[in-house]
Amino acid sequence: MHSSVRDRIIAHGVVLALIFCLTARPVLNAADADAGRAGNARSLSEELFRYASDLGRSLHDRSSEDRNNSDYRRALDAYGQVIRLNSDNFYTAEALSRQAELLREMADDSNDSAVYQQAIEAYRELVSNHPRSAFVGAALVGIAQIYEENLQDLEGAAAAYRELAAYFPNSVMSREARAVLSRFEAQLGNRPVDVMIPPTSASPTGPRLHEGGPELTNVRNFGGADYARVVLDLSENATYTQHREGNHLSLQLDKATVARSLYGRRFIVGENNLLKRITVVQTEGATPKIDMQVASLGEYSVIRLSEPERIIIDMHSFDPRRPVVRNFVPTPEPESAVARNSETPTGVTARPEAPRSSRNQNPMYSLPELTEPIVAEGLDEAKKAISAPATLSAKEPGPKSESKVVESPVKRIVIDPGHGGHDTGTISPGGMREKDLVLDVGRRLRAYVKKSYPDVEVILTRDSDKFVALEERTAIANSRHADLFISIHANASPSRAASGVETYFVSPDRAKPDSPQPAPATQSSATEKSAVEPEKAAAKAAEEKPQPVYASVTVANRVGESRELARYIQSGLVRGIGAASPRTGTNRGVKHAAFVVLLGASMPSVLAEVSFLSNARDEALLQKTEFRDRIAASLFAGLNSYLKRARG
Repeated sequence: MHSSVRDRIIAHGVVLALIFCLTARPVLNAADADAGRAGNARSLSEELFRYASDLGRSLHDRSSEDRNNSDYRRALDAYGQVIRLNSDNFYTAEALSRQAELLREMADDSNDSAVYQQAIEAYRELVSNHPRSAFVGAALVGIAQIYEENLQDLEGAAAAYRELAAYFPNSVMSREARAVLSRFEAQLGNRPVDVMIPPTSASPTGPRLHEGGPELTNVRNFGGADYARVVLDLSENATYTQHREGNHLSLQLDKATVARSLYGRRFIVGENNLLKRITVVQTEGATPKIDMQVASLGEYSVIRLSEPERIIIDMHSFDPRRPVVRNFVPTPEPESAVARNSETPTGVTARPEAPRSSRNQNPMYSLPELTEPIVAEGLDEAKKAISAPATLSAKEPGPKSESKVVESPVKRIVIDPGHGGHDTGTISPGGMREKDLVLDVGRRLRAYVKKSYPDVEVILTRDSDKFVALEERTAIANSRHADLFISIHANASPSRAASGVETYFVSPDRAKPDSPQPAPATQSSATEKSAVEPEKAAAKAAEEKPQPVYASVTVANRVGESRELARYIQSGLVRGIGAASPRTGTNRGVKHAAFVVLLGASMPSVLAEVSFLSNARDEALLQKTEFRDRIAASLFAGLNSYLKRARG
């Protein structure tokens, strides 16, 4: 935190202590308060708003990984004091708006539907108590977005869009709201309730089954015409039993309850999608059963993830033209996270890591150093763009040099710039945010691909500063029938000397690695220390926490193809970046890792860490447009060689 901000927060902290005392005195809000007291209340309101704003600013000056709920709560409580003081409508309305946004960020990170409800309540209070505020429009849009995108509550979303259209009848927002409502009409008219709970449990004051056990807090879904992903958000780990009957797949949650916020819910489901309906049924004395009805169920898998707890169900339609799909089972563990097509109790403890690398875990199994020039041909084609200073606009990055147009058997590539929105990713000492860096690199990589392969469709999971849930990123690739999936991230380490590039792929069957180095389970010491003493660090981590188990439905050759793609991408990064800065291009290897964004991908998929933002030298290079273009060109060089190998 900058010293000026810290000093200001300390000073405001003294004011805050006084305000806590003063706000307890009714004279501040009394109708007959004299002008002097009113002026004092106004100055206190302004001072406290500035203090709350400083807390919010310092929160967002840190990387998303360095924030916790207590940091958010401090800022929320400070804005709450502004609201309770209620001496100035402008400050109160904006405090409610900022409070709601902070709650949305917390809910996005935890998938906690109760926190989304708190955000809605803050927005509602703003609209009710400050109807002429400039923040009302954003509040109504925020309510509608939470209901539609996060809670996927059909009736809640429809009501919110109706309110938005009525509040601003002649605006662009009203036209857009009515367009969304038109998509909901068929479901609103024809669908019964999706969450059915026995009367005693459904009563707000009635007893609840299995009180204190796991709670189903939300149900989300993503997908398209022949693929669906359903996410069950849970308060804690739950064992389950699965059963398939024709085009119905169901999960019974053991000793669980359903959150009251889900009672009577109708879920938003795409009209022409593979997934037709999700129902949650809980009969008297029984545990919740989640039933998923699809048009034509072929293969499916079930994956359990932790922190936050959730169960992910991936379903593919039956298509005789599709390659044979098999379920890979983590053989070292007695229980599997993979769903078999039978009725089998499954109590899994998979804990795949969040979408980071060296920050959350030590390097995992490393493949041997790449010494053969496997991407020499691809790199030659990108050399002009790599060596020439880039003068590209931010809107259309990419190669300026002429390149040969070739055809490719790959028809669709999904590029995933990590993070986005409030999820900044790591932040460099100089303030560069990972989310901005990787979006720029992703756009440039798209331009390189389109220049050489105009017949290939290139899709970005996000093309703006937007938050996209990890589960949705994979679902985008699967539902769009991507042939390749490339997720782009930047690294960080407690050691400011750490540097280099590394590329990850998922090996669901946990096949024997090329390197004998054991896999640590979670973060322990700094990355550089682990590199010096890998076996000792790995053994210590293994003692502290069980190794993660993870699984996915994967076409038979996808693990090998993902490994090959990772090798090409890694070699392209090492050669291309290393030509400009050998240390920045240090080869940290190709590795296995259970990154959430790669789990369940039905195509060759990799995650590339293209530099270390925690390294001051790397950061200085990354500030330069031409170096970011070099990273994109290096990614393309590896991809280009992979595509040529696939074509040949």
